Amino acid sequence: MSVLYAIFNFLCEILLGCRHDRLTRPFTIEQQAYKVCLSCGKHIFYSADAMRPLSARELRRMQAVQSGELRIVPAAAATLKGESDSRAAA
Repeated sequence: MSVLYAIFNFLCEILLGCRHDRLTRPFTIEQQAYKVCLSCGKHIFYSADAMRPLSARELRRMQAVQSGELRIVPAAAATLKGESDSRAAA
């Protein structure tokens, strides 16, 4: 009977996914805070400043900044550079 129960739980997890009800406390390693689901082992990235899990958008932005794909440029500097280029072309 326990084999059937394990198979049923496995199929439900595949079809419905894990609800991540059982989480550890937040860990911080290499300046990344996350919690771990005790049921499936998934890392759920966590904001230590806001004390809440990161959204998918915040996680993608964090990974882009760390990989160097995204540079944060002040809006005033970008505007001034764009105006000087357009004046030079004219």
